[in-house]
Amino acid sequence: MTTNDLTLWIQAGAVVAAVAAAIVALVVSSLDRQNTRQIAASDREAARSLSAEDRTASLRQSQLLFEQETLLRLLENARHGGSTDDLKRADLGAEAGALIGLFGPDRLPLNWANRVAKTSEELEAFAADESKQPFLRYAVEVQLALEEVTTQIRELLEPSHQL
Repeated sequence: MTTNDLTLWIQAGAVVAAVAAAIVALVVSSLDRQNTRQIAASDREAARSLSAEDRTASLRQSQLLFEQETLLRLLENARHGGSTDDLKRADLGAEAGALIGLFGPDRLPLNWANRVAKTSEELEAFAADESKQPFLRYAVEVQLALEEVTTQIRELLEPSHQL
């Protein structure tokens, strides 16, 4: 074998090695892109999950702060009990009834038992009874709607519920 032949074989080997290295680089690059896509998808899912948890926690906190403020209002109302002014007593009683209706029998069982003491079905029947005074029927209808909205909010705030 001559020097020229040897040089050609070395050059051919170098070209083959370069082509093989390029192919290996393409394969590694492709695998790296796939891995990057999988990591990005996983990161997006984790961010979506964290965002949903944050929203749920924020809604839960807002609901609890609202309920705390409303219960404070009801407590202040209860502390005013025994007013000698009939109009003021009626106003306080109406407000207390509305606030107790907001929380329902689960949150305020004694107040509910002493001031409302009716199931949703009994309240619906009362609202439908045309022999009752209209303003009372309207108030009961609003209370039922309030109960429905409150139930929906609490269902949204359950940990198992996905937003």
